Amino acid sequence: MIVVVMGLSGSGKSFLASILHKEFGFEWIRSDQIRKELAGIDPNQKLKLPYGEGIYSEEWTKKVYEKMVEKAKELIQKGKRVVLDATFLEEGQRELVRDQFPSALFLFAQAQEEEIIRRLKTRKDISDADVEVYFRQKEKFSPPSYAIPIDTQKSPEELKDLLRELLKDYLKDIQ
Repeated sequence: MIVVVMGLSGSGKSFLASILHKEFGFEWIRSDQIRKELAGIDPNQKLKLPYGEGIYSEEWTKKVYEKMVEKAKELIQKGKRVVLDATFLEEGQRELVRDQFPSALFLFAQAQEEEIIRRLKTRKDISDADVEVYFRQKEKFSPPSYAIPIDTQKSPEELKDLLRELLKDYLKDIQ
């Protein structure tokens, strides 16, 4: 089973993915980590690059998404559950997943803008995204109709219960 957690930076994607990983045993594939691994950079090293440049260019981003799907295929073949954690801003990025995993479940992480800005200003995480990146992403992003919106401002327990409910038809062994 593949779950895609998508949304703008600061929306709570990684928080949802961490719940899927810790509570439901999903293998967690993060675009932030893959990107830095491909570049030979320590994942915890912070980079301040202009939006869409360097390892954040379209060319690099395409490589990152292709690598994420490749890793997901390997894990699925081993019988693992996988969560992909990335913005998935463009339909082409989502199509990479849908082509390989037609039954993938897409979750759209969202929160109020004030909360997203607060998160981005206080984040201590491997992501390099900041408030400027969020506003640039917001200009070009429109969520797909097939993605289930999830309000990440709910408590961890509420989110865990919501995820359990969403996954019950996919994973009969989740209690």
